[in-house]
Amino acid sequence: MELYVYNRDMELQGIVEKIASLIWTRRYWSCGEFKLLVPYTEDHIRLLVKNNILMKRGDTEAAEIRFINISKNSQGLEEIEVQGKFLLGWLGKRVVKKQIITTDTTQNILYRITEENAVNPADAARAIPNLTLADDDDTESGAIEYVSEPFINALLAAETAAKAAKLGMRIITDPHTGAHEFSVYEGRNLTADQTENTPCIFSQEFDNIVEQQFTNSIENLKSTAYVGGEEREGVPRKFAAVGNVAEGLERDEVFINATDIMQEYEDDNGNPVSLTDPQYIALLAARGASELEQYAETLAFGSKVNTHSNLKYREDYDLGDRVTCINKRWGIKIDVRITEIAETYQQNIEEIDITFGESLPALLTQIRQITK
Repeated sequence: MELYVYNRDMELQGIVEKIASLIWTRRYWSCGEFKLLVPYTEDHIRLLVKNNILMKRGDTEAAEIRFINISKNSQGLEEIEVQGKFLLGWLGKRVVKKQIITTDTTQNILYRITEENAVNPADAARAIPNLTLADDDDTESGAIEYVSEPFINALLAAETAAKAAKLGMRIITDPHTGAHEFSVYEGRNLTADQTENTPCIFSQEFDNIVEQQFTNSIENLKSTAYVGGEEREGVPRKFAAVGNVAEGLERDEVFINATDIMQEYEDDNGNPVSLTDPQYIALLAARGASELEQYAETLAFGSKVNTHSNLKYREDYDLGDRVTCINKRWGIKIDVRITEIAETYQQNIEEIDITFGESLPALLTQIRQITK
């Protein structure tokens, strides 16, 4: 394993080869991260500094160093621990400064969030150098009603929209030109019952799974959302209901405060816009549907994959693909998406840990939901 180290101008600084361990975690609709452990050397301390960029040999996704820790144990062993995020995390340096109100595909909405706040913003100081938009993305998401929250973090806005549409995001880096390209993509359908592609089936019976765990949780589930619109003096507040068909004990309700969605506003050209009541209710409902995605039932297979099996990583399957997982003993067969892949390199051994479906929500996500 070799890690190429660049500065922010994508000028090669050197190569890290003496790696104790590397965990390189790719995610489908959110930002990936890495954790690197290397022995302390003068070369490593020179290369592994904050804001430098790492790329695995032959890869197209890069990551930025954000954390460095140097330690020495009781036996005198000195090590450098380095952590960071994939370059998609650069969107997290921006907020959505101008509220976006539109009816468009999720792909175009993701482009717009990135274009207006990182690629070609009105304030040139907000532009991220050498970042462009891909021009060959082709997804099948239909048009949706979309309203961004005022001054929401751009990465959070993009992740929420991408997850709702089941689309992936990434920044592709060309180390030769120094160009970074924001791309939206959709994984392949490799499930057992489709006929367009060669099926990809993970099962211990096929010897392509070493370890496996299954999680099904409704701890975070909400089926029905009531969405409250803007509050204006002398004007009755408008509400929308989403998922209103659930009944009895199948109904779990949540209230979403959407005071940022205005019925009267100015468009991109400064022209006044006044929405009809049905148009306004549709925007509130769209916000509710998007928020309900954060309160979904969790169905996940966590698996350690046999890298020497019949299925080859990045060829037969990759991040974002929909595959079939089977465990006959547990009586489970599900078609799920690969939403996370953790590549671990240690002592010249490569391991692949895959999350099929969606992992349980992180504590910070739960806190964000509670505070809303």
